[in-house]
Amino acid sequence: MSSAIYITGLGSISAIGHDTESVSRGYAEGGTRIRVEPVLRKPTPVARITAAAEAQLESFLSQHDRYQALDRSVHLALHAGRQAADQAGWTPRDSSFGVVLGSSRGATGLLERYFAEFLEAGASRTPSLASPTTTLGNISSWVAQDVQSHGPATEISSTCSTSMYAVGHAVAWLRSGMAARFLAGGSEAPLTDFTVAQMRGLRVYSRDTEAQFPCQPCAADQGKKNSMVLGEGACVVALQRFTDTELRARPVAPLARVDGMGFCVEPIATSTSLSAQGEALEAAMRGALGQVSPSEVGLVVTHTPGTALGDQSELNALRSVFQDRLPILTSNKWILGHSLGASGTLSIEYALFILRTGQWVEYPYPVAFENQRRPLRRALVNSVGFGGNAGSLLLSAVS
Repeated sequence: MSSAIYITGLGSISAIGHDTESVSRGYAEGGTRIRVEPVLRKPTPVARITAAAEAQLESFLSQHDRYQALDRSVHLALHAGRQAADQAGWTPRDSSFGVVLGSSRGATGLLERYFAEFLEAGASRTPSLASPTTTLGNISSWVAQDVQSHGPATEISSTCSTSMYAVGHAVAWLRSGMAARFLAGGSEAPLTDFTVAQMRGLRVYSRDTEAQFPCQPCAADQGKKNSMVLGEGACVVALQRFTDTELRARPVAPLARVDGMGFCVEPIATSTSLSAQGEALEAAMRGALGQVSPSEVGLVVTHTPGTALGDQSELNALRSVFQDRLPILTSNKWILGHSLGASGTLSIEYALFILRTGQWVEYPYPVAFENQRRPLRRALVNSVGFGGNAGSLLLSAVS
């Protein structure tokens, strides 16, 4: 009996919104959510969660005293994970599902605070919670505790492709038959002084504090200009495997079907470099497509964070795969910033919005390609990170 893996729930919180309604409204309205504020005494473009999202998060956390001491990256993940499980209809009484989440930076806020206190104390002592609240596994383990999952809970980190790899891990578990359901995704709270300083040190951070759109992925006149902007956020998807019979018996259709995934690591010259032709992304896209013809793909949600070399590398890879028949190309990074390890699943969320509505947010500035309307039944979502680590996901709309 044939079966397939479907996305049955999704939860998120980011600069675009904090639930399905607000996220859909945000994309429908268009416009950037990036704002300029002082960081390390310099005007800096950043993308924080909305005031409404902050109020929702505070309300959620106020109900759980033990969550107060956790890092913001965990707080965001808890909010998104609970939403995804609820939308999928997974209850504590029926909680035999796994959790695989990740982050590029982890508990940056707490780690910076505890280290500052450590230095102030003469480098002699730390609070008792310093170690347990800054471990990488905090995100997945606390989400598993919150949704009362009784399955496996694990955490991964593969820089900016983290949440895409989390989805890949979950899909592998489901295909193997070792699990029937999984929560997968990523969370990032990178709007800290040290994290922003690191991105400035790489010379990839946007300096356009006066521009209407500080982040401009794939801009036609990009040249060697970098315009990446950090954004905080988390996004978690609920994945489940169904036979055709089980699918027909469901009262609510899934959000999408997972048709393929591909991953690749390419040789690199430096810790941040990618090949000019985007070899890893090309291989990841071809792996996700499998036997599906590129002509069947109507949409690609690109990774394109606004770095000149990274954006051009991905465009070169796309042209290698699709030749002169590019599908619609779109990115949400100019809208909600680059959320590092959470960016892959936030791009999945954007792809689901487009598959559902048939609408995408037009670039408000000239880009290096021309989008032409195509049938939107299948979408690729790309993700790539430091280390030449790329992943791609093929989704299909479900009638």
